[in-house]
Amino acid sequence: MKLRISSFLSLALLLFFIQTAMGHVASDERQTITIRQGSSVVLYASSAGAASYIWYKDGILVQGQNKPKLITATAGIYKVAAINKLGCTSDISDEIEVIVLPQLSADVAITKRSESKIVVSDQVFEYYLNVRNNGSDDATQLAIKDALPENLSLENLNQPTDGVASYDQLSRTINWNIPLLPNGKFAELVIRVRSKQSGMVSNTATVSAAEFDPNLANNTSTDKKEISGLRIPNVFTPNGDGKNETFYIEHLESFESNEVTIINRWGSTVYQSNHYKNDWTATGLTDGTYFYVIRVRNGTANWQDYKGYVTVIR
Repeated sequence: MKLRISSFLSLALLLFFIQTAMGHVASDERQTITIRQGSSVVLYASSAGAASYIWYKDGILVQGQNKPKLITATAGIYKVAAINKLGCTSDISDEIEVIVLPQLSADVAITKRSESKIVVSDQVFEYYLNVRNNGSDDATQLAIKDALPENLSLENLNQPTDGVASYDQLSRTINWNIPLLPNGKFAELVIRVRSKQSGMVSNTATVSAAEFDPNLANNTSTDKKEISGLRIPNVFTPNGDGKNETFYIEHLESFESNEVTIINRWGSTVYQSNHYKNDWTATGLTDGTYFYVIRVRNGTANWQDYKGYVTVIR
């Protein structure tokens, strides 16, 4: 009687064992097959005229198994006998030993952080992705994903220190694949993005590998960054005491171009600057409330307009 074996842990291993083991005719010497913990092996028996089969593991009958195929994840020495329609039992097959090795384990971790500098709307800044293998085995087929939120646009994707990174515009997702990351090694990727509006930006990246990961808590990393807009005062006091003397617009210097226009309550322009330096003191004007129009932009981007009121008190 012939005895065939195959095994599966993943598609790649399934193909490997089919090519090397399935259909192999048992010989006088014991066959062995090695699998990893968490995977299974399929043993096939083939005997002409067999109606059922009897399987043995380590010399003990395997209860409830009478088919030509036996699936097992347990180490041991397996044999099988066939029974024909008349109830006659064949000789015992040659032995097959199943060896189960410990499961491969790789604790892959990801860290995502952004530049520490203050960032305003329509400004470029960088994210830094760091992927590390904390062991104990090498990690393979690492897949890192980073979906950009709607209030960011990708400017540039640098070449990572290991693997290949690409950007899917439809899903707005950065895909970074690393074939092999040995135990104790790390890889990095720099992502340049442009902020599209002020407010809190939350950006999350994830990592996975083919091996069992004993710590899933470090497979996700989120960076939260405040995108600042202009901070415009609603009052200032140019009275010569050295405090709050000018119409000071916080973060204005972060923009390459600006225009500031001040209008009185009758609609007349009383001050205008195309490159405002936070130096307007309302000289020559009476105390009161004025309307402002502030326009800012970086490069050739669209202008951003801010409108409101500021009160002058001396």
